[in-house]
Amino acid sequence: MTRRIAQLSVAPLAGLIAVAAFATEAQAAWESRSIAGMTVEVYTPASTSPIGTGRGVMIPLHGCTQTAVQLRDYGNFEHTAEEFGMVIAIPLVPNGGVVAGCWNYYGAIHTRSSGHNGNLIELAETLRDDAALAVDPAQIYLAGFSSGGGQAVVVGCLAPDVFAGVGIAAGPSLGTSVSQISSVSTTAAQAATLCNQFAGTNSGDFATQLAVAFTDTSDFTVAQGYAAVNADMFASIYGGGAALASSPFDMASLPGTTPAGSGSEYDDADGPRIAALVSTNGSGHAWPSGSGMGGLGLSFVSGNGLDFANYLAEFFTANSRRATGDWNPGDDDGGVDTGAADDDGNTDAGDGTAPGTDDGGDSDGGGAGTDGDGGDAGDAEDDGGAASVATFGQDDGRIEPSGCQCNAGDRGTGELAGLGLGLLALWRRRRARG
Repeated sequence: MTRRIAQLSVAPLAGLIAVAAFATEAQAAWESRSIAGMTVEVYTPASTSPIGTGRGVMIPLHGCTQTAVQLRDYGNFEHTAEEFGMVIAIPLVPNGGVVAGCWNYYGAIHTRSSGHNGNLIELAETLRDDAALAVDPAQIYLAGFSSGGGQAVVVGCLAPDVFAGVGIAAGPSLGTSVSQISSVSTTAAQAATLCNQFAGTNSGDFATQLAVAFTDTSDFTVAQGYAAVNADMFASIYGGGAALASSPFDMASLPGTTPAGSGSEYDDADGPRIAALVSTNGSGHAWPSGSGMGGLGLSFVSGNGLDFANYLAEFFTANSRRATGDWNPGDDDGGVDTGAADDDGNTDAGDGTAPGTDDGGDSDGGGAGTDGDGGDAGDAEDDGGAASVATFGQDDGRIEPSGCQCNAGDRGTGELAGLGLGLLALWRRRRARG
């Protein structure tokens, strides 16, 4: 079904003002809450999910030296939240992290209550049980960048009963240490064995979990090969020990700012389960926001290429094995689209959308202070080993050898205007695509 975009009946200048106003309003819509021993940035959309009952939840995890506020400000989450009826909850790692804001994903010994695992599971359960949010328990997803990606893998394995999907951007694989981020130091089979052990009696819930793994060919901080290991690990687990069949696709049709690269989709008998994405946009070690706000990363967030949050929400919604109903995205551009509205803008009958809901129109491995700056300062591991410090990669906001801009600082009014321009450009591209 062809996706339809609501067209603005305003002059270009008025449209720009409206988009800039949306950027300001979206920023104001975030709420800082204390949940599960963490400060959490929460965005609650006015919409509900096109499948299931109520809203979905996405919990994105920042990387080392990055903050929840930076990921909130530059991550381009608002339109995804509204489009898919998905609460976005971005936690700040508790107590400063292991060191320099790193999540404690390290090593092969984890329980549901150890390290930061208990905080994140409690966060998901608290959001689920908050009546004001109207969360569908079948649509709770965890995603992470860099050390946050490693943490997402750990918790996704520990609690498949809680998390229906796991997204990993530039994250290392299960069982690795801080010294193993720059080269692949495990196999999919080893990681799968460990993941099943973590799940224990909840391993049956892997039958309905989904996963996405992402890397960029200019990422020289976390080994790019970990994306394939993570995807193949989940393929083995979801296939009951036998790898799922995979087929390649081109990333050019995916949401974002001229995304480029290749992907592989792993399917079982009922359809897609996993996506492995390899970007060639040169974003380096960064969360890909696809907002069009600029080239190199702002605080380890890149405006180039894929809109990762939007793709995650799209993939998880379209392929959900837990939520009731079906959502059928459009196919006008050959990709996985983000809406199934009819020409009249109303919800399609029989597409699984909740009544009265429009279904859309349209790590680091834990280096201390070098998420994407070309070299990783070491970090304490689970055994309490001392951290080592690299001599290159300074947190001074300069462009580092890997092409990442570090610590760009808080957003000012000029940057809000930039966001408005980025959103306007995104609207124009989507309108042109029909």
